[in-house]
Amino acid sequence: MKDSKHMMDFSEYPKTYTLTDGTEIQLRPLRSDDRDRLFSFFRSLASKNRKYFKHDVTQREVITNWCANLDYDRVLPIIAVVRQGDREKVVADGTLHTERHGWSTHVAEVRMVLLPKYRKKGLGRILLRELYDRAVARGVEKIQAMVRVDDNLSIESLKHLGFKKEAIFKKHAIDANGRKHDVVVMYNDLSELWKAMEDLNLDYDFSVVP
Repeated sequence: MKDSKHMMDFSEYPKTYTLTDGTEIQLRPLRSDDRDRLFSFFRSLASKNRKYFKHDVTQREVITNWCANLDYDRVLPIIAVVRQGDREKVVADGTLHTERHGWSTHVAEVRMVLLPKYRKKGLGRILLRELYDRAVARGVEKIQAMVRVDDNLSIESLKHLGFKKEAIFKKHAIDANGRKHDVVVMYNDLSELWKAMEDLNLDYDFSVVP
């Protein structure tokens, strides 16, 4: 892993970008005072979009815990916000999950979700590039994704980005109704991830979610 001071340098934030429809957005790390904004973001998603989430983001205590226990060295959450008067609205959330110690410090997990209204406007590409750059700074070489086997949209998106199936964990996930589901583990080399994005030449939704 690279020097932690370099990894934790957030002086360049917020970063401002203009989407293809002219909307101005800012990227910045999640802060403890973002709890209500992040909760509203997840609550605004349709239930079908939250179906495959690893955590029940409709529970305020889940979001409260995330914002109260920020540990950027382990999980780096980057949010995209738009200004609405003197307020900010979260329109996308991406996280980079890394290991501090052990034999998997070169492996990271990326998760990302966008509000449907802001997809196919360049935001997915912008946010994925930000997570990619942060992964490079942390010495990451390999990206992992764990997805329920019935989450066909995410699996197809990952395949388009060059991810390959490496394992299936039987009955590894339990949904809100207590049903168990198999989980597929997919990997891609970091060096290949951005090449795939460039080859696609479009804003492909990266649908792996928390």
